[in-house]
Amino acid sequence: MSATRRLFMTVAKGAVLFTVASWALVLVTPQVFRPHMSLRGETIAIFLAVFVPDGLAAWWIFQRLRANCSRSDARRAATAFAVSAPVALGVGDVLGVGVGGYAEVVLGSRFILPAVVAFIIVLMIFVPSAVVMWVLHPSGGAEFVGGSDQDEHC
Repeated sequence: MSATRRLFMTVAKGAVLFTVASWALVLVTPQVFRPHMSLRGETIAIFLAVFVPDGLAAWWIFQRLRANCSRSDARRAATAFAVSAPVALGVGDVLGVGVGGYAEVVLGSRFILPAVVAFIIVLMIFVPSAVVMWVLHPSGGAEFVGGSDQDEHC
């Protein structure tokens, strides 16, 4: 398997892990905090539903890439994922409403939820993967072209 495909598959698996864990916690957290939903409860719920799965997915990606990449590349990839994944999830949730409306018109009311879920998962796979690949590309990211480990990219 080529290095680019391996990188894409690793980030895609991490994105699916992050998305599923976030949605699971969103479904569970309001049931736990609903009777006492104060500002503190909402803050804890947001922290649990977004940042904990994001951190775990970034750590998972770092550990998987560490086997094939240099430590600095794996760290840059995990950091790029940790920043881009919550943004992509938020954009996907907002745009999912429009996708659901169009899915109802085009496909009927039974296909609203599958269309929205498919849109968000596709967005969650391609946006963080594209950001990670851009950061690790020799012409992009944080290092200059004359950097010391340019030939060690994933």
